[in-house]
Amino acid sequence: MTSATDLHLSGTGFTIDLSGVPGPFVTVHSLTTLSGVALNRDQLGRPKTITIGGVERMRISSQSQVRAIRDAMRTSTLPGEVPAANSRYLPRAVSRRLQETGTDTADADPAAALIVAAAGMTIDPTDPHRTRAAVVLPDTAPDVLAALVTLNWDDLEEARVKAEHIIAGAVAPPPGTRRPPKAGNSLNAAAALVPPAVAAQAREAFGPGRSDIQLFGRMLTELPPPNGHIRSAVAVAHGFSVDATLTFADDFATRDDWNDLGVFASSMLGQQLLASGTLYRWAALDRRLLRANLAESDPDPDRVEATARSMEQRFLTAATYTLPSGGKSRTGAAAWPTLAVAATCPLPLTAAAAFEDPVPAPAGTEAATRLARYLRRAHLIAGVARWLPPNAEPAPAELPGQLTVEAG
Repeated sequence: MTSATDLHLSGTGFTIDLSGVPGPFVTVHSLTTLSGVALNRDQLGRPKTITIGGVERMRISSQSQVRAIRDAMRTSTLPGEVPAANSRYLPRAVSRRLQETGTDTADADPAAALIVAAAGMTIDPTDPHRTRAAVVLPDTAPDVLAALVTLNWDDLEEARVKAEHIIAGAVAPPPGTRRPPKAGNSLNAAAALVPPAVAAQAREAFGPGRSDIQLFGRMLTELPPPNGHIRSAVAVAHGFSVDATLTFADDFATRDDWNDLGVFASSMLGQQLLASGTLYRWAALDRRLLRANLAESDPDPDRVEATARSMEQRFLTAATYTLPSGGKSRTGAAAWPTLAVAATCPLPLTAAAAFEDPVPAPAGTEAATRLARYLRRAHLIAGVARWLPPNAEPAPAELPGQLTVEAG
């Protein structure tokens, strides 16, 4: 499991703000040295790896990085901006809101499943608390949908009764009958009884509003355009170590504090696999697409511009300083990058090719020099380079002249 490095996106000299710098794209390149960590693990609990240039490297997935970035961005939002949530348990969340206002559980569960199904989402009646697919939507959606059900409670009576019967028959089928297959939306018959105006309002609850959905995008094939498919305005590559990595085993034991038999005793023995290396990470933001996404939900151009600038600033800062941190409580995975470059450019190009040949240990400063040389040919427009060397070395002389060098 991964979680974001604790980060609040504020503070003079900490945030990265390129809002006044022209250019259609913004890219972030960073080099971060880590020792004995398990930032991102596979299904067997091993640190993820990738082979580049014939050499095994440590890897962290783009998905784990996006999660860390999103979590960090949520610590600082504009007034009226709503965090997004990713879950399959929307019906359960709506049911809980209904119960909080006094609706009985037996009535709340089918009503919640009904209103979510009426919006177009697929729900298996044998498991009415979950949607078939994970949904990314504003975290205010459960409140909006619950209020919609309460407001139209009487008008939904026929549909609610139908949904209740479908769910009851699916969860507890009569003796001698078979359980319905877990395919298709068996609540369609009930959803069809929902007044069209109410169903339309339910679909509106899935609209992105002013949330990071416009930044990270989403694909909900069950919802009609434009709410279903929102293109991501950002790209995040898998991070990899610029040097060769060797996974090693960390054996551990926990002492049993209540053992009083005069001998050492352990309450648990175990082993975890860790890895070390200097990570290269890359992320990019399409400024024009972000503004186009925001404009779909907000007709005010000034508010769109303010939101876009805020999201860009928070995204650049989070992409630079956050890391996924599986097992963070026992590995100390938080680390500042040795070199971080954020710059505008005509094309968002990665510098991964600079590290096809592994960097010999110690990799930190040599990797920074390689990255600086490569970026000289990347047609950067302008930006900043944050430099925090391991031994107070000067910043690489090869850094592009378009960059302002700052202490990391």
